This record gives sequence, structure tokens and C-alpha cells, in this order.
Amino acid sequence: MAEPQRKDDKVIAFKEKQAQARRAAMPKPDPDEDRRRSRTNVAALVLAAILVGLGWFLVHQLGQSARMQDCVMSGRTNCAPIDVPSKD
Repeated sequence: MAEPQRKDDKVIAFKEKQAQARRAAMPKPDPDEDRRRSRTNVAALVLAAILVGLGWFLVHQLGQSARMQDCVMSGRTNCAPIDVPSKD
């Protein structure tokens, strides 16, 4: 039973050496790069929010236009609402 224990110890020691070598090979974190990455992420989030808002606006406008066309195509004459100011 002593043989498998030695083999496991060798494997564990080898894996630890590999992990240390990988950590040593990794570049050190750069604060400027982190700031640039944060700015890029914020810019991407803002762009995504603008695109979602623009998409919602277009869907709303196209739906309104489709309802107007359906009304006109059905032969109605009072499709467009007219805002009349109230007399106060």
C-alpha cells in the first residue's frame, strides 16, 4: 500500500508545481487596463440601452402606424384623433 501513496504524492507535487508555474507566467494586473475595460463595459451597456430604447420606440411607432392604416383601409373617416383645447 505504500506505492500508491508515493505515486499520489508525486502527482500532487507535480500539479502544485504546474499551478505555481502558471501563476508566475500570468501577467501582473495593470490598473490602467482595468480602467479601460471598465469604461468599455460602461460604454457597451449605454449603447445596449440606447439600442433597446430605440427598438421600443420603433415598435411603438410602427404599431401606431399599422393601426392607422387598418382604420383607413376599413373605410372609416375618423381615424386620426383631433386634440381640441378645452375652454377654461
